Amino acid sequence: MAYQALYRVWRSQRFEDIVGQKAVTQTLKNAIVQNQISHAYLFTGPRGTGKTSAAKIFAKAINCPNKVEGEPCNTCAICQSITAGTQEDVIEIDAASNNGVEEIRFIRERANYAPTQAMYKIYIIDEVHMLSTGAFNALLKTLEEPKKNVIFILATTEPHKIPATIISRTQRFEFKRIQTQDIIEHLAHILQTNQIDYEQAALEVIANAAQGGMRDALSILDQGISFSDGMINLANALEVTGSLTFELMDDLVLHWKEGHVAQSLEQLDEILAAGKEARRLLENLLSYCRDLLIYQQAPLLLEEKSITLTERFKTLAKEIPANKIYQWIEQLSQTQNDVRLTTNPKIYLEVAMVKLSSGPVQSASTATSHTGAVDQQELQQLKNAVQQLQKEIKTLKENGVKVANGSSQDAPPTKRSKTTVTTFRLPRERVFEVLRSATRENLEQVKMAWEELLAHL
Repeated sequence: MAYQALYRVWRSQRFEDIVGQKAVTQTLKNAIVQNQISHAYLFTGPRGTGKTSAAKIFAKAINCPNKVEGEPCNTCAICQSITAGTQEDVIEIDAASNNGVEEIRFIRERANYAPTQAMYKIYIIDEVHMLSTGAFNALLKTLEEPKKNVIFILATTEPHKIPATIISRTQRFEFKRIQTQDIIEHLAHILQTNQIDYEQAALEVIANAAQGGMRDALSILDQGISFSDGMINLANALEVTGSLTFELMDDLVLHWKEGHVAQSLEQLDEILAAGKEARRLLENLLSYCRDLLIYQQAPLLLEEKSITLTERFKTLAKEIPANKIYQWIEQLSQTQNDVRLTTNPKIYLEVAMVKLSSGPVQSASTATSHTGAVDQQELQQLKNAVQQLQKEIKTLKENGVKVANGSSQDAPPTKRSKTTVTTFRLPRERVFEVLRSATRENLEQVKMAWEELLAHL
């Protein structure tokens, strides 16, 4: 039989085999046991976290006549045909290559027919976000009026590209990134089953490089097995993943600490000449700086999770102040964003090395003693200022304040300015009398002399 990759050989066949998705698998099992099965599901999450595997297991568990507590038996004809991909009632579609309206219309037409062998007809549409707008509209019509015994399982890594009208008609399950420790345990189980020797540090490097994806971890492990001579050690894992050795990162951070710009640039050239990728380099350095901070605050926590701490790493963690590490992390993060948008990452890496090495770093003890000296100097200055103020207050009490008090007693009180209130009373009776006897001729005369009257008044 031809060789099969590890991620195919160790693909999950039961809900219990799916690593790191306990909440999702338990919910699906309970739905099967309680016979509360919806007509449409949406599985979202990063790549390699078990979305498609969970969909196929769900299809088997629904149709399996011998299921136990929501788990398929994997021995009956239905389970075996679904596993082999030959079951006519379970159709798996890649939306990246079948994203047109005609394909979805064909699915709608086939959905009108009852399943032939299984209890439910199930359509698994992978990377569903690749469907066109017209295809989504055609699929929406099917989800609005679901047929009996037809289930749609949609899987995607980019749920934000799916119309809200589709999402609202499905039960959504979020697949999260798998924890590093869970990946390490699963890889160790596979190697022990295959009777392959390994170093724990090597599995740790592989799990970190996988970034939460089990399929990526199995692919890297497959490369490591082929690269090694029956023993997966740390050197093999670093070579396969393109990661930096811990000694190399110790040297680089030491150059930053001492302000050795030339040495940092030389070491960067050596790293890139060895074929290391810029993105992986920045990720390793960010993780290293994070570990420095964690070791300063909670060393026992880091020692329990990692067995790759060198003596120089511990020394650097004690000597470098936390605020400087914060600056390094900020600079590395900015460089990481710049590298994503360029075709020549070496320029940004060289600029980052210059900035990271600009000026030697004060050790934590030196910084503390310097801060203490500054505090003592400021305290002495404050004491002198207080003594000077006390002398001035005493002088004012003896001389100036008494005179001021006396003069304030003899001085007449300041009168408040009051607004002058007029006592003029408008003779309304006279005004009304004039108005009653006025004629049009009088009005014309007043208009003609109005400017003169205003000037006179």
